[in-house]
Amino acid sequence: DKKLYQIFPQCRVLRMDADTTKRKGSHDKIFKQFRSGKADILVGTQMIAKGLHFPSVTLVGILNADLTLSIPDFRASESMFQLITQVSGRSGRGELPGEVVLQTFLPTQDTLKLAAEQNYEKFFAEESQIRQIFQYPPFTHLIKIALHGPVCEEVKQKAEEARKFLIDRLPASFAFLPVVPAGHAKIQDQYRFQFLIKSTKVLAASAILRSLQNEFKHSKIHLLIDVDPSSTFF
Repeated sequence: DKKLYQIFPQCRVLRMDADTTKRKGSHDKIFKQFRSGKADILVGTQMIAKGLHFPSVTLVGILNADLTLSIPDFRASESMFQLITQVSGRSGRGELPGEVVLQTFLPTQDTLKLAAEQNYEKFFAEESQIRQIFQYPPFTHLIKIALHGPVCEEVKQKAEEARKFLIDRLPASFAFLPVVPAGHAKIQDQYRFQFLIKSTKVLAASAILRSLQNEFKHSKIHLLIDVDPSSTFF
């Protein structure tokens, strides 16, 4: 906020992020203020990107537009493409023409260029080809096995044991990725590890997964099974 006031001293600025939207109804209040012209600039996180109609907005800036690509998740390119196209759609929705400025360290990156062009068809074709080659959804299913507990080495060891438990019991058609720390490796004194399984027929694993859950019923280490998870990293 302070930087903006230094550059545009006469502008009125609203901020929308986790800190300013803690209270119930705060989202709507900020949107109404901005829509009614009580502010000239709205600064925020991704929460300002979706489903909003501001006819008077003619300029949108996206900082670190390529940041999502640094996340080791097969949906990273899709998430970045979606964010850029959604945010870009906030500009020029009325009679006035709009402009979008992207800040990036990767101006020649294919997905970024396609998102800037809003070329959905080409992005879909290229992303589908990549996912088919590496066997990611929608060409296969994923099962995420996530464990968390208070002692790092114990959680990691139990994750390795859970992986071996499943390898010994599931058909050879199931592909196993290695055990790795979760994207948020520690939350509230709980260490987190996980591994992924790929298969075109996840129903065949149902009984074995239930037996794995039973193995952890009385353990201080918690096990979670997520079929077709929305995130493979966090």
